[in-house]
Formats: sequence, C-alpha cells, structure tokens
Amino acid sequence: MALKSFECCSLLFFLFLPFCLCQEEYSEEQQEVVDRPPSECNHCCYRGEPGNRGWPGPPGLSGIPGNHGNNGNNGLPGREGMKGDLGNKGGMGPRGERGVQGIKGMKGQAGIPSELKVAFMASMATHFTNQNSGIIFSSVETNIGSYFDVMTGRFSAPIAGVYFFIFNMMKHEDVEETTVYLMHNGNAIITMFSSESKGKHDTAGNSGVLKLDTGDEVWLRMGNGALHGDHQRYCTFSGFLLFESI
Repeated sequence: MALKSFECCSLLFFLFLPFCLCQEEYSEEQQEVVDRPPSECNHCCYRGEPGNRGWPGPPGLSGIPGNHGNNGNNGLPGREGMKGDLGNKGGMGPRGERGVQGIKGMKGQAGIPSELKVAFMASMATHFTNQNSGIIFSSVETNIGSYFDVMTGRFSAPIAGVYFFIFNMMKHEDVEETTVYLMHNGNAIITMFSSESKGKHDTAGNSGVLKLDTGDEVWLRMGNGALHGDHQRYCTFSGFLLFESI
C-alpha cells in the first residue's frame, strides 16, 4: 500500500516538473523583456495587427434628464402683415348703463323782449279805387306783436328803432296810371308808379328803411288810379323791425 502511494506521488512529480520549469523560464524571459531597452525588443513583445472591429454593443440605459436651459434672447420683431379684409358689421350690443349727470350749464342769454318781435304782412283780395286815401287791406297774414291795424291799414312802432318796409301793387286794367305813396306820420317818403294802357295790368313796387320813434305810424296812401285785387294777392304790404335804436 505504501509502495503504491509512493509510486503515485513520484508520477505526479515528474508530470508537473516540466510545467514548473517552463514557468520559471517564462518568468525569466519576462524579466529580461522588462529590463531590455525598447529598441532591442524584436520578438517577444511584438504587437500584432489590429483585429477587425467588433459589433456594436447594445444601447445603454437612458440617462437622467439634464437641467432646463436658460431662455434665449427675444428675436427681432417680424414685419407688419398685410391688412385683412373688412369684416361683417357686428350686431347691436346691449344698451349701456346710464351715464353720470353732467354739470349744470352756464346761464343762457336773455330772450328777446316781446316788443322787439315785430313783423307784419297784409294783402288785398278786392279792388281798391279810393283815390287820395289810406289803403285798406282785406286780410293780414302775419301780425307779430299786433302792431299793424287791419281796420286802418296803419303800422304803429312799439319801440324806437330801424324798420324795413316793402310794398308791391298791380294796376287795375281800367286805368292807365296808378300812384302809391309810403307815408310816415303824414309825410310821403317813397313812391310807386305804374303806367300801362287801358285793358292791361301792370305791377310795380318799392321798399325803404325808416328810423322810427315809439308811436310813429307808417301806411300806404293811394294817389291816382286804381288797384287790382283777387285771390292771387298781387297787392301786398310788409314790414319788420331790424334793430332797436337808443
């Protein structure tokens, strides 16, 4: 038994002895290679050609998201776009709330006194043939202030002032000439004269501006001839106050 064990140990020793000798020789050669200058390396440390590139490995796991970067600077303003088409008219909106009451206005100017509102117009609807007498008109269309007397045909000035008067007459066809005077307190101021052969009508007129005192009277006086009157109202007499005088 002991002999067999010894044989086995001897066999193992002889088997591992070459391996140990090679390892020692390899260690010595490695030591020489290290101690040898790089320029003298010519066989044991020779670097071979690079091998073929290997296949890419699988992608790695996604990393943790990085921090949010700073905002960039504002860009330059863009160019103005083209004007769009006019839109449809919108519907009426709801009624707004009542506004705040405004401030009280300034006091207005005084109104015109009633005695300064003076105007009249009279007309003739019938023929008038009374010569050398005051003309009476058949109707009065306007008589503001009632300062024209339709019964006498005379105007009485309510205040001192400047007045304007105008009259237009039509000659009767039965006469050749007709004369009418504008009277101021009995004095003839201006005259109207119409002349045409018998059987024909003719119209004429005149006007004037008079300065009157309070109570002065103005009327028309017939001279010679006759006046034509009908519904057309060809003969009229008008007047009104221009302004008050001091």
